[in-house]
Amino acid sequence: MRDTADPLAPDATDTLELPTDASILSAVGRGHSLASALSDLIDNSIDAGATRVGIRFVMRAGAVRSIRIRDDGCGMTAEQLERAMSLGRSRDHGPTELGHFGVGLKAASLSQARILTVLSTTGFSPAAGLRLDRAQTGPQVRAQIIDAGAAAAVLERRGLGAESGTVVEWSDLENVSEAGGYHARRNWFETMIIQLRDQLGLTFHRLLGDGRIKIELDELDEASNESGAPRTVRPIDPFAFERWGADGYPKRLEADLPGGGRLAMTCFVLPPAVDSPAVKMLGRPRGAWQGLYVYRNDRLLHSGGWLQLHPDGGADTQLARAAIDITTDGLHAVAMNAEKRGVLLRPVAIDALTRARSDGFSLRAFIEEAQAVLRNAQQRELRAQPFATAGTGSPDGIADLVERTVGVRDDGVSVSFEWAGLASRQLYAFEPTTGVVQLNEVHRVALESEPARLELLKTSVYLLLEPHAGKERLAAHTRERLDVVHAALAAVAIVSRAVAPGRGPGHDDETALPSGSGNASDDEEDDENGLIESVRVTGRDPYEPLADPAVADVHIDDDIMVDLMRRVREFELLTAEEEVELARQIEAGVIAESRLARMTAETPLTQDRLDLAWIARNGERAFARMVASNLRLVVHIARRYQRNGLDLADLTQEGSLGLLRAVQKFDRFHGTKFSTYATWWIRQGIERAIADQGRTIRFPVHVVDQLPAVVKAWKAAQGTTSQRLAEVSETLEVKPEFVRAIVDNLSAPLSLDWPVLLETAEGESEWVSLADELVDADAIGPEEHVEIGARAAQLKPILDTLTEREADVLRWRFGVGGAPPMTLDQIGARLGVTRERARQIESKTMKQLRSAVAGQPS
Repeated sequence: MRDTADPLAPDATDTLELPTDASILSAVGRGHSLASALSDLIDNSIDAGATRVGIRFVMRAGAVRSIRIRDDGCGMTAEQLERAMSLGRSRDHGPTELGHFGVGLKAASLSQARILTVLSTTGFSPAAGLRLDRAQTGPQVRAQIIDAGAAAAVLERRGLGAESGTVVEWSDLENVSEAGGYHARRNWFETMIIQLRDQLGLTFHRLLGDGRIKIELDELDEASNESGAPRTVRPIDPFAFERWGADGYPKRLEADLPGGGRLAMTCFVLPPAVDSPAVKMLGRPRGAWQGLYVYRNDRLLHSGGWLQLHPDGGADTQLARAAIDITTDGLHAVAMNAEKRGVLLRPVAIDALTRARSDGFSLRAFIEEAQAVLRNAQQRELRAQPFATAGTGSPDGIADLVERTVGVRDDGVSVSFEWAGLASRQLYAFEPTTGVVQLNEVHRVALESEPARLELLKTSVYLLLEPHAGKERLAAHTRERLDVVHAALAAVAIVSRAVAPGRGPGHDDETALPSGSGNASDDEEDDENGLIESVRVTGRDPYEPLADPAVADVHIDDDIMVDLMRRVREFELLTAEEEVELARQIEAGVIAESRLARMTAETPLTQDRLDLAWIARNGERAFARMVASNLRLVVHIARRYQRNGLDLADLTQEGSLGLLRAVQKFDRFHGTKFSTYATWWIRQGIERAIADQGRTIRFPVHVVDQLPAVVKAWKAAQGTTSQRLAEVSETLEVKPEFVRAIVDNLSAPLSLDWPVLLETAEGESEWVSLADELVDADAIGPEEHVEIGARAAQLKPILDTLTEREADVLRWRFGVGGAPPMTLDQIGARLGVTRERARQIESKTMKQLRSAVAGQPS
């Protein structure tokens, strides 16, 4: 019998509700690893608004007993927790949330532990707690309810008192080491936690990099109830390169999906000669990380592999990486698994990306360019470059040697030698632009006394400096390397004219001693413990900082905070042990500086003095390292104080001053972690700066401390202004006058140039300045005001010659004295006469005044 295609499916007659057995708990989440399970819970914490997540491993005798995940999110009420712990009751996730399937909490937790306990508090409702045991059967899934009081007590012990947050605890773990020996269990744990830290750093590298979330791992000894120093998860960015392997990269490829939506792929070609942490991530080779990196809401879902866009594992494509950010309209083209450990591109996505073209750029062109970059890097021929013709004063025979070996080029700057006066500890000085090597005249006699020694020295210097002759700039690391070689050559070649220890005045002061066997010469001006600058740069523009080779390779960003964060990430965070060691070095440096300060210029330069100078300088380096490694803490705290009158750069600067003070005051014997101690100094510096500089009208510091409470109470109060003042003063136990003084000055003063939207008489709107809005268009100006006053003063003697009735008529008629002029009807009404009579009085009076004026002598 042959089966045939039936275009019509049989109609259903009824529906049947299929019961869910509790044994399903043993099947969910079986595809999770420890890292993916914890990542799923961190997703929930981020969706709950958490900025900090702590993962604590509770240990006993080297074995992991339980795992606790704590966050500072918004928490859950009892009803919300019940929905979160139920199977098959998914909620609608927002487009910016990391959750998607609604089973992450249960699946992730029960994949690692037999018992799941969740405690949560919102800060405004009773604490809630549920415990779910995976080993249960029956027609219903049952969870144990934890009393609100007991849940609140446990949350307080876990570090969540009045604050909101959630604690998830996994007990009766399965995927942990059960080895018989303590050291075997401990080694497994150390390896696991390092791998976990790096995997979380890769998964959440975008969120960690910009400070949206902070993840810490630590362990708690169950017997002593003491925890170790936390291990902060650092971002591992697969695209953290300052330059790329091909010009024009990164490039963007956009593909239109059938039925609407778009997939955008950002393509990168790695530099072939760079060996940074972003190249070989998690200890795996570069080729294992080629391919696609798929993100959703800045959370990495898939890392490496081409997802059928190209064959995986090709050695010739190991420089190619591409990032895809899944948006809501492109979600239908990608299939995610419930564990979020990878994705699959559906056929529509593969076809769209394969066909996509953006300004002539395509997926095929991207792969071919990556292959070409690697091929060119592997085919580069390694051979010595020819030298320029030897200059004057060069060692004998060097010209023939160069011509027979590496060859001679005609267009280069020659290295030449001459004698010149230099500092006593300096062997030579080199000018790259001219190729001139100046040997120290001070040591000329000693060097020329042994011609073979001088020729060997000049040959070594020639071979060292020839590749740099003719260059206008040398990178900082190149200059430092040349200075180190100079110091090594000087230590062998230079002899000192100092008097050896124990030599009396009867000995010849000019007797040569090996350098370092006695005291340094009295005319020494250079630092005994530092490198002498052997490279000179002539013609430097003092007004162009980048003309200095010392900063020629320095990158400066237009945004000061972007530049600061880029530099801050160059410094690793400190462990508790490193903090104690740096504090010890700083303390030793301070003591050494105080002892050096008590020494005078006449104090002999003994070994003890050199040791003190080294200890003091080492303390300065430790101080700088302590500050640099904690600048991230300053930025993190400064972000909390934004929108208080100072921008983030100013807040970071003031917080850095507090950090400097914290480093100076830190006492390593108190057992306090430095970040905890420094937080108070940083906050103090920022809060004082806000009080002093954050407002045009400055509030005293004690007022600034109470300002948030006053503002919160004022917004909560209701009624008239007097009633609100009374309510706030009673709530805060302060005087009403104090509250009024704050409330009256809460609004910041506005500039007269502040834009104001004004509605004209025609119904249109236009932007004008506040000054234009405050000006009274009908008001008289100062000149007109003076003119009116002066006219009234001139008319007063004339009006005094008239009768009171005549004077009043003129004043009212012509507005003398600033009053508006009146009509004859108004004047008649005031005098109780007719309009005609008022006109006659005005006419008669004006004739009298004209006659009086005409009769005056000219």
